[in-house]
Amino acid sequence: MRMSRLAIAVTTFSFLSLAACGDVEAAADAPDSTAPVSVEQGIGIPPNCPNNDLVYWLENVQACVAKCGTTRKNGQPATLYAGCQSNLTQTRTLIDVRYCVPDCELA
Repeated sequence: MRMSRLAIAVTTFSFLSLAACGDVEAAADAPDSTAPVSVEQGIGIPPNCPNNDLVYWLENVQACVAKCGTTRKNGQPATLYAGCQSNLTQTRTLIDVRYCVPDCELA
């Protein structure tokens, strides 16, 4: 069990290193057995979409408040997500839990 986790970690690190150096094509040519098993992204970091189909969307939009996010402006608090449109279920990423949709009017 520990060896499989170590192998996955090494494979993932290798893939990320190649991607950071711009050698993504070489990583794509790797056999399937060495492909990362997870595409989970870190909070705040949008996924890398190979098809250039990155999309953002809002969820849990709340009522207009006097102070939104880190500003003192009116806005609607929301949760911001990102993902690759071609594979939203595997690439859905939480970007910001305190996102502010500006320009709303208090009732």
